Amino acid sequence: MSAGLTPACPVCDRELTQAEQAWNCAACARAWPIERGVLDLREPGLATIEDPWPWTRKVAEQALSQLCAGAEWKTVFESALLALDDERADHLMLLTREARAAWLVLLNGEPGPTLCIGNASSGAAIALARAGHRVVLVDRSLTRLELGLAQARGMASVEASAVCVGERSRLPFCDGAFDLVLQEQGLPQARTPWNYSVNELARVCRVELVQSANNRLGYKRSRGRRGDFAIPSPLEYFKGALFPAHGERSLRGYRAALWNAKWEHVRAFALYPHLSDFTHLVNLDRGGPTLMLGPKERRNRPKILATSLGLFPWLTPSFAFLARKKSAAARPATRLDRVLDDLAAHIGEPRPDAEFVHATRGNSTLVFTHMVGRGEADSQGRWVVHVPLSEQQRVQLIQHHARLSLVREKFGAVAVPQPLWIGESNGLTIACERRLPGISAPQFTGDHAVAKRMFADVARDFSTLTMRQPQVFDAADFERLVAARFALVARFAAVPATVERLAVLCESMRAVLVGARLPLVLHHSDLRSKHIQIRPDGSVIGYLDWGSSETEDLPYFDVLHMIVHERKHEAGLSAAAAWRIVRERGELRDYEQRALDDYSERIGIDEPARRAIEAIYPVIVAGMAERNWDYSRPRWLARQFGI
Repeated sequence: MSAGLTPACPVCDRELTQAEQAWNCAACARAWPIERGVLDLREPGLATIEDPWPWTRKVAEQALSQLCAGAEWKTVFESALLALDDERADHLMLLTREARAAWLVLLNGEPGPTLCIGNASSGAAIALARAGHRVVLVDRSLTRLELGLAQARGMASVEASAVCVGERSRLPFCDGAFDLVLQEQGLPQARTPWNYSVNELARVCRVELVQSANNRLGYKRSRGRRGDFAIPSPLEYFKGALFPAHGERSLRGYRAALWNAKWEHVRAFALYPHLSDFTHLVNLDRGGPTLMLGPKERRNRPKILATSLGLFPWLTPSFAFLARKKSAAARPATRLDRVLDDLAAHIGEPRPDAEFVHATRGNSTLVFTHMVGRGEADSQGRWVVHVPLSEQQRVQLIQHHARLSLVREKFGAVAVPQPLWIGESNGLTIACERRLPGISAPQFTGDHAVAKRMFADVARDFSTLTMRQPQVFDAADFERLVAARFALVARFAAVPATVERLAVLCESMRAVLVGARLPLVLHHSDLRSKHIQIRPDGSVIGYLDWGSSETEDLPYFDVLHMIVHERKHEAGLSAAAAWRIVRERGELRDYEQRALDDYSERIGIDEPARRAIEAIYPVIVAGMAERNWDYSRPRWLARQFGI
């Protein structure tokens, strides 16, 4: 501390200006005591004007009251989602996904003091906190900040700090207070954008910046709900491009602003299809990761033409910019580079490069690697690297890795990826498996010849996964494998009529299943075409994603689920409509019926048992979801299946 009476920053010992004294520079991330919680720096006249969107004021206040009474975050969050209308609940669920920070593996710096500017409910802050970053939240809503701190405690088991800034254009931190600064642009319907200037971000940042932003030339926008995008008319597009909202820029404009603010090592990535709801991270400079273009995308001629003409960087809806300060040390390897170095040493193979980086719906980063210049026939360095961004995904990843070993050891004829390594690397939980050749089956959805071959292979392969030979399915089996599922699903159903129908259905199934002869199987639980890798003729190469699997469970469901979901995906049907097709069977195609019949004959289950499992299909799906979700989705069973 400087001598005399002039206040000084406890970090850099610099004397504070009068403005900084008013802001209380002790909020500096390197010295701020965690227990201070939210520091309210709003102007007095604006202190009562705030909108906690996508929360409502009433629901937010109820949530804070429950938290103060000692309720757990998960319980409070589930109650809030039920209390919100569907649109706001969908916005909030999209916003809180930890996969919003799937880019964290591409950072250069080590975890340290980190400033997160934007909506305090963003899951990006949670992922960063779990990865070792010491997070300070900045928002204009005091209520959202209080909820954000509770979210950090509940989802990442960490304490964060928060500053409510009101309408200030200058951040209340001393120069170089943070190793990493993240500024996320707001979701649709946000009342104000998050638009501190890049010069101001450079002032408070010591090392590295991440900024997400919409492209003024982007050809579509997220509506803030999963998979829901708006494509403007030509007139709307040109109006938005000429008069962009909130100062949006093109790729060139953002680069120029960053360079003018003395940032360097600026790396640009497309967050595709949109920063609010993205799956792909695509390097817009040289090298990987690149955009994965499968057969389905290649049939989209305008998209392929635009890509071949180099228009993707101009038209992609949104960006993430990763930049370093010119005053920072020489650019080190990224965190992913260091992870790949570790994996190469553990596995004993050449160190590969990242070809694709994906943000999954389940809150993980997936990195597909390859050796540049080598084809699929050379498996050296062809890996899939899993990085879980939430605690639930970490648990599922450990199970997935173990199940791969189990299937390979006990059921060698059923192809799954080779598990290569699991452990901690550079502060992250990492699992690595051999990358299978071929193509993900959804690329051929709608091709009946491909589906016919794939369904036949699945029926044959999954009929071999017997863990207990056929015997009487007794009352204890029913309680463990059926009644327990009904109880779990009913607990979260949230619709009285649904709960009543579940009770009736459970008892009717007891009469059918108790006393029947059934085998028990290794149950994938989530077998959809996206988890099946195939050749162009539909023959199966291998089965992916065993994180939700059960070691001893009901037969028939996995093949049934694959067919129901493929019908749903192919025709854009509701889950209820696709389920009805399979139950009623009149609209089943020959090869779909044949797969179900072949599986049943091979494994040894009769028609009454099949009908019973078809009847409780929604309960099995919902039970898997409730066991593996971070939190229950509001009225999910009623919304999806009309029960």
